[in-house]
Amino acid sequence: MIRHFHSVILRTMLGPLVAALQIFMLYVVVHGHYSPGGAFQGGTLLACSLLLPILAGRTEGFVVISARTAIAMAAAGVLIFTGTGIVAMLFGGGFLDYAALPMGSMEAAARQSLGILIVEAGVTLAVAGSLVSIYYSLDREPQEAAGAHADGSAANRAGEPGGEEPR
Repeated sequence: MIRHFHSVILRTMLGPLVAALQIFMLYVVVHGHYSPGGAFQGGTLLACSLLLPILAGRTEGFVVISARTAIAMAAAGVLIFTGTGIVAMLFGGGFLDYAALPMGSMEAAARQSLGILIVEAGVTLAVAGSLVSIYYSLDREPQEAAGAHADGSAANRAGEPGGEEPR
């Protein structure tokens, strides 16, 4: 495992840096529904703002999500994306036909703009959750990753972590 280093500059600037990342993420996502892109970049910025305190070794006072929460966040993002497309199909449009979304008496252009923003939010959550989940899966100790077999028994063959060498 990589040890955390103690940098006064990093620890001092961590709070403002995380806040700046999150504000910039909001700008990128909100601006992204007016122009191409935005959701993937916003998701990476959100993941960075969630992982930076962990990498710096200072998690008190910051939002730290677990690996399970990261997976749930990614799944929620996929659900928002696909749910928006399926709702549009149920109301007579094509998949992700935002103008077909049932949003009261809004004009088609307004429904389309709001629909894009909903999809952008879903993709942002999916990307951020996926990246945080990837970090957690790569951060595990080698012993943890190979420690137990499917039946719950510890590794017992030669060459496996925790296994005995042949005599």
